[in-house]
Amino acid sequence: MKQNQKKPPKLWITCLLLCMVICFDVIAIFTPDRKFSETENRMLAAFPSFSAQGLSDGSTGENVEKYLSDQFAFRDVWAGISFFTRSKLMGQNEMNGVYLGKDDYLMLVPSEPQPDSVQQKADAINAVTEKYGNINHCIAVIPNAVTVMTSKLPDYAPDANQTKQLTALSKKLKGISFCDVTKAMRSKRYEALFYHTDHHWTSLGAYTAFRSIAPSLGIDPDSVEFDVYTVSDSFQGTLASKSGSHGYYDTMEIYVPKGDHPLSVKYSDGDEAKGTLYQKEFLDTKDKYALFLGGNHPTVTVTTTADTNRTLMLIKDSYANCFVQFLTPYFDQIIIIDPRYCYDTVDMVLNEYEVTDLLYLYNADTFMSDTSLADFLTFSSPQENEE
Repeated sequence: MKQNQKKPPKLWITCLLLCMVICFDVIAIFTPDRKFSETENRMLAAFPSFSAQGLSDGSTGENVEKYLSDQFAFRDVWAGISFFTRSKLMGQNEMNGVYLGKDDYLMLVPSEPQPDSVQQKADAINAVTEKYGNINHCIAVIPNAVTVMTSKLPDYAPDANQTKQLTALSKKLKGISFCDVTKAMRSKRYEALFYHTDHHWTSLGAYTAFRSIAPSLGIDPDSVEFDVYTVSDSFQGTLASKSGSHGYYDTMEIYVPKGDHPLSVKYSDGDEAKGTLYQKEFLDTKDKYALFLGGNHPTVTVTTTADTNRTLMLIKDSYANCFVQFLTPYFDQIIIIDPRYCYDTVDMVLNEYEVTDLLYLYNADTFMSDTSLADFLTFSSPQENEE
């Protein structure tokens, strides 16, 4: 005899789901579109315009899909639920190119280096070193958190050690001081050298590297002492935005040299000169790391009263933004170049300033993947270079 089985209320479930979809659609209609997501630190898609070309090639459909995804009602809430489900319940240890490490550490999954691009950069650096032999040339490529803080990697994460890449790079370079800070940073790997929620290093991490790089720059790192100030305890960086993990807040610190060290900072892209390296208004925004030099600019000129008769040209990515605070007591001028935004060439800058020292400062992931450095290191006067 068959037992009576209660059939699941399929109709009620269907109706409930349909009501939820309708409710969300109604809410979306009456909710103003957002232009920017503070949580993800990015611009959100706007309602697309329609055209015959867009309809025929499918781009309009793609833009509509992006718009609906970005402007979905309670999007941040659903993103948080998705992160919790995938990381806590399903045990996923990587999301959107971010390792979900131990002790709330988020770590950027390094991009694969492109051998041809790395060789091209090395050749360009060698050419500059040879042409401007009267300058002290140094390079520091900083290993990322995945290499320095390996104990914080999630279980079963693939080997992402960048040591072999840095060793191979050092062998390609000639006549330049290669500052390998890996050992110095690993010696302090249990300290807060990197932010939990951002791909950048902390000021402590930068200071640790500075002490290792200083001898190559002819600097005594013990000749100047610094006061350390906490400026924020609510920083959530790019890795939190990429992964959807928002349960941890980082502390930010600045290092200010003791004594009287006035300086002036001039930006090439129109911002007026400022008497400080720190733009504290960014502490009230999502992009708090822009506290250092106001973020990235094509060229920044820092003029000090160090009276050392030395001018440093710093070719860099964003890691160097918080590194500059340790250099100001030692150079009369620091010419900071970000090749990703600068359309000059290296000899145009070197011919304008009486540079005594040149430092390349990049994090390993950017150096291995970025292509703008080789373009910047070309010479604007080929005939002059041949002579």
